[in-house]
Amino acid sequence: MGRRVSRARAGTLTAVTAAAALAALTVGPQGTAPRAAAEPAATGATASGTTETEMEPAATSQPVRWTEALADQAPCPEGRTRRATLLDEHFSRGIPQADFANGWSVVSRSLDGRAARSVVSGSDTEDWFFAPWVQAPVGAQTMLAFASRGTVPASGYSRADVNSVSTRVAANGTRWQGRVFDVTAATRDEDGRLGTWFQHRSRAGTTQWWEVDNVQLYTCRAAAVSRIEGSDRYATSAAVAAQYRPGQDVVYLASGHGFADALSGGALAARDGAPVLLVRTDAIPAPVAAQLTRLSPTRIVVLGGATAVGDAVLEAARAYTDGSEESVVRLAGADRYATSAAVTGSYPAGVGTVWVASGRSFPDGLSGGAAAGRQGSPLLLTSPVELLPQTQEALDRLAPADIVVLGGPAAVPEAVVDQLRAHTTGTVTRLAGSDRHETSALVADTFPRAPERVFLATGAAFPDALSGSALAGKEAAPVLLTRASRLPADVGSALDRLDAGSGVVLGGYTAVQSTVLDQLGQHVG
Repeated sequence: MGRRVSRARAGTLTAVTAAAALAALTVGPQGTAPRAAAEPAATGATASGTTETEMEPAATSQPVRWTEALADQAPCPEGRTRRATLLDEHFSRGIPQADFANGWSVVSRSLDGRAARSVVSGSDTEDWFFAPWVQAPVGAQTMLAFASRGTVPASGYSRADVNSVSTRVAANGTRWQGRVFDVTAATRDEDGRLGTWFQHRSRAGTTQWWEVDNVQLYTCRAAAVSRIEGSDRYATSAAVAAQYRPGQDVVYLASGHGFADALSGGALAARDGAPVLLVRTDAIPAPVAAQLTRLSPTRIVVLGGATAVGDAVLEAARAYTDGSEESVVRLAGADRYATSAAVTGSYPAGVGTVWVASGRSFPDGLSGGAAAGRQGSPLLLTSPVELLPQTQEALDRLAPADIVVLGGPAAVPEAVVDQLRAHTTGTVTRLAGSDRHETSALVADTFPRAPERVFLATGAAFPDALSGSALAGKEAAPVLLTRASRLPADVGSALDRLDAGSGVVLGGYTAVQSTVLDQLGQHVG
């Protein structure tokens, strides 16, 4: 079908030989050999001393990032999820198709056991190996992924081909890097029969090595997942606020550097159907200002004292209202616990439930804020040492029928729970898992099944979920916490029970990576 063109070197195997080996493998469905991919562009002297130019393949692109959990499944492009795994090669049984391999060996220093390694030099100019044939649906989005590292600075010397699709791969560094390529075009070569092969070529006067592990071919399908993100925490809060209609009755502002004020305020904002926007202590960031202009609120409520959100910000906020004294107000106390108590002053006495979370840590309150907001209930922060007087006063005024404590004894000790029992005639229930992720799953279990969508945020940092919790509570949707590169099993189980129509990730790639969006797609829609 196509012939490889390469520099001929006396006594060495060339790409022509590699193509012959490819043709010698199991033939295609009609008895024809698969097409060989074009050689990377390069020039070099042939045995006769002439210079020959090789064919240039299409430029390689990577449609999705894969930077962590490189021993696991690679992701589909965002907005899609894995349909089927066609090839999953970890070299546990050595180099596949060993009769048709040249120069590659298996080493133990790998991601998850063993990896394929090639070393080339002036005397050994080319190595290759072939993965087993697999069958893909013609035209289905198909991805090639693998982990790679080495001392190959230029992508013209290390490549991975699937039929006629050639991908050029620089492997310059001892740290493993994830590589993901769209090779859908290869499914049209041989009625979906895919042959994958890796080639490593030397550069004049150098010795270089290349290692490959976790080689995958897989198909992808559309998934009901999306991401709300900005360039930083302030822009992300503005992107969340963009989900709200203009003409808001009230908008809440909170510090982007601390979590406490926005935890209690987020539940209140959810009750009011209002957004929470994050600001700096001394300024309103440009993306937030743009949203305030669009939202055109009647009132703005600043959460926290002047050390959290300065008076200059409060005064600047008046420009986004009618400018009256009462159009911008502050809800604040002497500390985070007094501020939380002040926020609960916006609720009437005799509420059904009060949700209580630690004021020292944020994870449990992120999920709990959405749950409290869905019910129109307050979220009250407590000291982990004791139930402070201002907290007790707030509870006595609210006179809740029940109290829900978020998190385990490390967050809210049993001594504090015992004190809480004196402030309700009903039950005090603790929702606590083995970690923050399982606790968020237990909170999600309090929501009715089949919400329109669910929200997912990192459990390692608070900014993205502060604004997202208010939106989720408004929509009666849970917020579940995830690891950056892997969806926790407890969260996946909770998602299955919820059976949501779609999933929304809060924050950018650094917070929640594409692998998690792919995994989320398996549990929604």
